[in-house]
Amino acid sequence: MIGRVLALGLLVAGVASVEAVDALTEPYRAAAAAGAVGSVTGRVYEERRRPDVADRPLAGTAVTLLPRSSEVLRKLEDIKRTARTSANDFRAAAPAILTLRRAYEKELWESGAADLVMATVVDSEGRFSVGGLPAGDWLLLATYSVKIDKHSAGHASKQRGVYVPGTHLTGYQRVTVWLREVTITGGGSQNVELTERSAWFAGVVEERAPDAGR
Repeated sequence: MIGRVLALGLLVAGVASVEAVDALTEPYRAAAAAGAVGSVTGRVYEERRRPDVADRPLAGTAVTLLPRSSEVLRKLEDIKRTARTSANDFRAAAPAILTLRRAYEKELWESGAADLVMATVVDSEGRFSVGGLPAGDWLLLATYSVKIDKHSAGHASKQRGVYVPGTHLTGYQRVTVWLREVTITGGGSQNVELTERSAWFAGVVEERAPDAGR
């Protein structure tokens, strides 16, 4: 059991730092200075199940645009691939993806490129828009979380068991992730349609609390 816990911790810790921002920020700054900026618009929704009902907007989805990084892309694909190897790796995948995104954002901030971290939230109609993007290649990461209540989570824990010593499962979030590469041109606009069926990855983030008396 300890070995499984260590494996989960190492997977998340392994992406806690991107190690180096391989995305050169100078071209983005030059484009911005020249007024070569564009935008990304889109819609995030669950496709209708029947022809007589409407698509369901996935309001609250967090959309982040970051300068394209080959290193970040490689690590994201590694996490997705590893998630298929075991149940433990699957449970660790979504937290690792979120950790990697935050680590890349932090490195951009610390390198003086905070203005190249663009984020927004999908509105009640399932739409979003991000403007003022300097021309260049960007990564679009969108995440949508649904919290599963304690009653449902308790049922799930019976099915899967408790895997972390000294804690018990109190709930979890079902996380859907979309990953897109987009190229922005001066004065141009890219439109993306993100549906639940076209998600890049779907996983869980478990919520745990210490066991009483331990």
